[in-house]
Formats: sequence, structure tokens, C-alpha cells
Amino acid sequence: MNLPCPDCFTGTLRGDVVPRGREEILHGLPTYVTWPDPGVRPLGTVVIIPDAFGWKLLNTRALADVYAQRVPCIVYVPDFMDGHAPPQKFMTLCEYKPAPNASLVKRFFSYLWTGIRILPMFLNFYLHNRPGKAEPRIYDFLHAVRGHTISPAQSSPTPLAVAGFCWGGSFAVKLTHDIPKNKVLFNPSGIPGVKQGVRCHIIDCAFTAHPALIKIPGDIEKVIWPLAIANGDDDEWMGKKKWDELVAIMERKNKAVNETSRSGDEQGELYQAKVYPGAKHGFAVRGDRDDPMQRERGWRSEDQAVRWFRRHFGGHLGPGQQAGSISLSSRTVSRSNVNTPAGSPGIGSGPMGSPLGGHPPRLGREGSGGTQGTRGTGDTQGTQGTRGTEER
Repeated sequence: MNLPCPDCFTGTLRGDVVPRGREEILHGLPTYVTWPDPGVRPLGTVVIIPDAFGWKLLNTRALADVYAQRVPCIVYVPDFMDGHAPPQKFMTLCEYKPAPNASLVKRFFSYLWTGIRILPMFLNFYLHNRPGKAEPRIYDFLHAVRGHTISPAQSSPTPLAVAGFCWGGSFAVKLTHDIPKNKVLFNPSGIPGVKQGVRCHIIDCAFTAHPALIKIPGDIEKVIWPLAIANGDDDEWMGKKKWDELVAIMERKNKAVNETSRSGDEQGELYQAKVYPGAKHGFAVRGDRDDPMQRERGWRSEDQAVRWFRRHFGGHLGPGQQAGSISLSSRTVSRSNVNTPAGSPGIGSGPMGSPLGGHPPRLGREGSGGTQGTRGTGDTQGTQGTRGTEER
């Protein structure tokens, strides 16, 4: 039985976050929905497949708000756990430690009592959210979003990406596989003037941070559609050996793409694996804001996701719509040509609603700076755009 690691259920909660979006029922599921600022046209839609604490975790909603503002895009955080996410007190119980001066007997019974309280919550989570139970909810929702978020003015589906964290990471990875259930019938309602009966892939790209429950090498070997991964160098779940194997597969895939097509993706990169030294499992969502390293790693993984979505949404823009230029060759990311009002957040200017708080002016080692509102990519390029290493 493939189970989450202990760090899947620990981390730091954000009680100070005030979400910008709202809850509504979307395609049959309770969903947190958030948008860019008024007057800013979204480049696409991002669906977050959350970690074990589900759609109500304020950390996750803060990250959704960040994506909505910075990409910019519409973001959905659905209740893929059907109301069976662990309560937030589960996180506190998992981190419980008796007093250092407690007797051996007291420590034993304290751990025993904590385990008794944890077990029913964990079993409830696992029984209702194992892959066979959760996968149909995820696929039904994505098929509905991909198949119906269209208008007569469009000749192709609205750009759609997923972001999976921890528990949600395995689903994000599998959505990039070229298999029948990952195909969607475009325009099933027969909107006049729009192509009907054409099958397309369920998503345009995926991003995942500290994914759990993925099988290496199998799940990574099957990846076809663009995938970016953020992970610590010695992640609790994956470990260094598995991570190195994953990176080698992604590098080989990028090399194969570049050899078969000189142009490939517009950035020469379809598969991205970035390692964040010292980052703990859960750092992208539940990282410790009081730990400068964990906070910085969280900010950088946020930047990685924003760049990834903007890059792959940029190839699907409608008439008169432009995406921000992203140049890895110049090692800068510019928002100068994004349809964004003055003062709106761009790359590197994450709002205070970020899961780890607001960004400082600069984050450790970066690429070349630029004008105000411009951030260096921070990519360390070895094999084309794959093994990026973030350093303090």
C-alpha cells in the first residue's frame, strides 16, 4: 500500500490570510474560485489539486490568489476529497512531542493517546481519498472545465493547467500521460461556429511541488505533456536517490525533444525538474515562514510555477491578447507587455497573501535584474533548462 509520508501532514498554518475569492458550486463540486484584478484578462485557467488538507486550507487559497494575480489566470480549488480532508488539528497532532523532561512512562502514554486520536482521521482520509475514489472526481471536473469553458469566438479550448501538491502531485503527473482518459471531446454542446467532435488533451501543462505517491521511474517515463516539478534535495517522501532518477529521466526527455525538433517548445524545454536545497516536504504550501530558508524556497517555487503557466498559456492567446515575455536566454522575466494595470503584481512581486507572506525586493541568488518589477529567472542551466538549482 503506497501511503503518504509523515511530512504530508505537518507544516505551518496561515491563520492570517484573508482569501480574495469566493466559494461556489462548480461542475458539481464545492470550489474556491479566484480571479485577476478587474480589467485584467486571464491568460487561462489553473486547477489546484491540493495537498492532504484539501480545498479549505488557507495556505492553499492564498497560493491560488497569488497565481490569479501574477499569471494572471482564473484559479479553481475544488473539493476533490468530497468533504473528507483531515481537520487542521490533525496537523497539530502529527507534530505533537511530549515535554523533554517527561518520564519514559508519560512519554509512552502520550504518544499512544496521540496515535489513537490520529488513526481514525487518517483512515477516514485514506478510505475516501485513495486513487480509486478521488480520481473520478478529478477527471469529471477537468473534463467539464476543458470541454465547456469555450465561446463561439474560440477555435480551441481555453488554456488549462493543473498544480498538484503532495497528495495532488501524483494526479498532476498522470494527467500529462498520453492515455485515452486524458483526452477530452472539444465542444460537446455543439456551439455554432466552433469545431465539434475534435479530441484534445485534458490539460496544456502541469506543475507539481513535493509530489507524493508517484512511481519512479514508471510515472515519469510516461510523461508526454509539459511538466514542471519543484522538490527538496532530500525530500522526506521521495528521497535523493529517487529524485536523481527523476531528474535523469526529465533531462533525457528534453534532449530527445530537442533532437527531433530544433525548435521544440518556445523555450526549448518541455520538462523541468528544479531542486531546492534544504527545502522540506510541503515547503511550497505549508513552509515555515519563521525559517528564512524555507520561506525563500517557497517564494522561489511560486515563481517557478508562475513562469511555467505564463509560458504555456502564452501560446494559446486570443486576438489582441499578449503574454509577458519570458526569456531564459537573457535570464530575465519581463511583465512589460502583459495586459495588467499599473500597480498590479508581476513576476517577483508576490502579494502579501502568499502562503509564505510577501516577497522581499530580492531573493538570494537571481539572474540579472532589470527595471522595477522585473526579476531574474534564477535558473541554473546545465542540460537545457532541466536541473535548475536554487541557492541561497
